[in-house]
Amino acid sequence: MKFYEDKLKYPRPGFYRKSYTNLNGRYELAFLSIEEGINKKYPEGFDQQESIEVPYVYQVELPHIKQQNHLWYQRLFDVADPSKRHLLHFEGIDYLSRIYVNGKLVKTNEGAYHRFSVELFDLKEKDNLLVIYAYDDNRTDLPRGKQTWKNTPFACWYTESSGIYKDVWLETLNENYIKDVKITTSLDDFSANFNYSVDKINQTELEIEVSYDGESVSKARYTLNSLTDSFQLPIKTKSHQFKVYTWHPNHPDLYDVIYRLYEKNVLVDEVSSHFGFRKLETKNQGIYLNDEPIYLKMTLDQGYFKKHLTPTIQELIKDVQLTKQMGFNGIRKHQKIEDERFYFLCDVHGLYVFLEMPSAYEFNQNLMNRFSREWVKILDQYYNYTSIICHVLFNESWGIPHVSSHLSEQAFSVAMYHLTKAKDPTRLVISNDGWEHTKSDLITIHNYYETGKQLSDLYGSLEDRLNDRYSNQLNVRKLFSNGFSYDGQPVLISEYGGISFRNDDGWGYGNQVDSKEAFKERLQGLTDAIYDLKNVSGYCLTQTTDVYQETNGVLTFDRKPKLDLDVYKKINRE
Repeated sequence: MKFYEDKLKYPRPGFYRKSYTNLNGRYELAFLSIEEGINKKYPEGFDQQESIEVPYVYQVELPHIKQQNHLWYQRLFDVADPSKRHLLHFEGIDYLSRIYVNGKLVKTNEGAYHRFSVELFDLKEKDNLLVIYAYDDNRTDLPRGKQTWKNTPFACWYTESSGIYKDVWLETLNENYIKDVKITTSLDDFSANFNYSVDKINQTELEIEVSYDGESVSKARYTLNSLTDSFQLPIKTKSHQFKVYTWHPNHPDLYDVIYRLYEKNVLVDEVSSHFGFRKLETKNQGIYLNDEPIYLKMTLDQGYFKKHLTPTIQELIKDVQLTKQMGFNGIRKHQKIEDERFYFLCDVHGLYVFLEMPSAYEFNQNLMNRFSREWVKILDQYYNYTSIICHVLFNESWGIPHVSSHLSEQAFSVAMYHLTKAKDPTRLVISNDGWEHTKSDLITIHNYYETGKQLSDLYGSLEDRLNDRYSNQLNVRKLFSNGFSYDGQPVLISEYGGISFRNDDGWGYGNQVDSKEAFKERLQGLTDAIYDLKNVSGYCLTQTTDVYQETNGVLTFDRKPKLDLDVYKKINRE
């Protein structure tokens, strides 16, 4: 993998340029409503009330501050050459934002989980003023994931995360540049399709060079006749008996790509990327990767760290490494769209990933509009990361609380399924993880029984469970919404476990255990029971780490294993 270390420092490792400036660091901070701020000319600069390290949220960095909905940030920045084009990128601001540069409004945005960007004009070489206004509240009809909507954390919902919680950075470009390239591989004909977008057409050519482990595999140069189009390159290598290297957790083989944009035969832009050959399908009640059946051994990962939602690169690396060392082959990143470097690391180290839309908790027109607008942006942004094998739309009917019986909520769920498949037909889609499925590629089950025998008794006759041939006395949710039924999809136990120690200052699922041996015995029994279930394609254990009051991780909040890593590995049969 070329530029591995450099890409880890870069906020967008799947589309890497050398010319960028990190604008994280100390910002001046003030709290005032948008109306009052504009009246007091805050976009042109304001008197500092606090100082904060961006991209960490004030709820963690400044715990003495009472709840604030209106945040104003400011800092100065320089550019080496004002005559160049400059794109300002924001990886994540929760939830509404307005961006001002040198007193002018240059961008507004809604949504906390996607990157948004703006081109800047009329910059000075020194002391350009960046002012950011962010608004966040506790509404439940917008995607908020695991953030509490009450005054304090409760149950499995944690501290709020307002304002800038991901990287801010500046990119310097020439007059013409490559805006985006989406890569879709085809294992059937050993090819890769490159769907490009450029900013201008002016005697422009695009060169694509693919290599593996430093050896050139395919190279072509195309004259561009439109701003957006696609090209297909054959990808074959003589060094592999099956013509191509495929991506799999046991051998996460990746190809490097370099894009070069020429204008009148002069190089004006160069970007590096990567991809893996990965073909997904479901058949025979199983999941197949590259025409071979796979068994998922995943962990539920909330993605919370000491700095709340904002990990360091070292923390991301550690989480990925620990997950592999415990014998898991995948991560369900729960209710959070993680830093892009996480997905890059999963590509490189070989971990399956479920990409999950953070939930809202109220169904109405606002929710449908906000969800659909942001979800398509997320799908575009993360399209090229090979490790992502599945998209999760909803979790446990959060945001669609009456989906079992209300036709409007069912229709929205089905519409989001088809929208997702239209945008990205290469991946699997789960309509409602846990229960009350509508249209879905996988059927997923949440169950927090304490013993393997209980799981075996309930799911030993999986066909009966899938067809709801149970009495109403069973304390389990229906697997399908009214009008929907099982259609041969693979089945996962996608949440189970959640074990907590008795002396933990928090909670877990079921009775707490009082020793490591009891922890191991329960986890072993539950996992063995799932392995023994016929026609189940894997599991996802709750959860990777303790998170605040929820102390049911296999690791503590500061990533210390509760059992030896080798014990976890044996339980996962690795």
